[in-house]
Amino acid sequence: MLSRTAAVRRASFHIRPYSSIDYCPSVSIARTCHKTNISAGSIDATHRGLFLHTINANIRSFATTASPNDCGGNRFAPGCIEPQLVATTADIDDLPNHPEKLLIDVREPSELAATGQIPTSINIPLKTVRNELGLSPEEFEKKYGRKKPAASDPIIFSCRSGVRAGQAAQEADQLGYKNVKNYVGSWLEYAAKHHLPV
Repeated sequence: MLSRTAAVRRASFHIRPYSSIDYCPSVSIARTCHKTNISAGSIDATHRGLFLHTINANIRSFATTASPNDCGGNRFAPGCIEPQLVATTADIDDLPNHPEKLLIDVREPSELAATGQIPTSINIPLKTVRNELGLSPEEFEKKYGRKKPAASDPIIFSCRSGVRAGQAAQEADQLGYKNVKNYVGSWLEYAAKHHLPV
């Protein structure tokens, strides 16, 4: 979710007074990707408090209801992801029983060397995900020791905190993979549960 401060920074406010009304009957906010429009009548001292209270309430609502546009159009971003696109720690712990599910850790090799990695995962750094998923099935299996996923096969992406995993999931989705998830908790959550270094 966006913080309230971030939401305010993203919103630009345009106050348009009603032409012949000298009070504030309503306040409406129309949210778009980068702009919030506020329409209000000219405000006298009596209505100023109500107006400001309503604006604050609407900003709080804006800050806590992120849309895909608030995440740069990435539906796998941690702040925007829908529950069905999230892999849980329970899902990750169960991976040894599901060899058909591929877990791809998109951290840099140096990060894995410092912390370790989740069992069954393979490492494909974020900057190379698109190229590696474009390898032929034979090249992929030779390089990673795992069958290259077909378009409908389940793929889970992880990183340190879910952000890079969300970017990788978006790339896979754009390449036509239909069963993609982001392990939003990623290494920080997994390590905390299993008492591993972060």
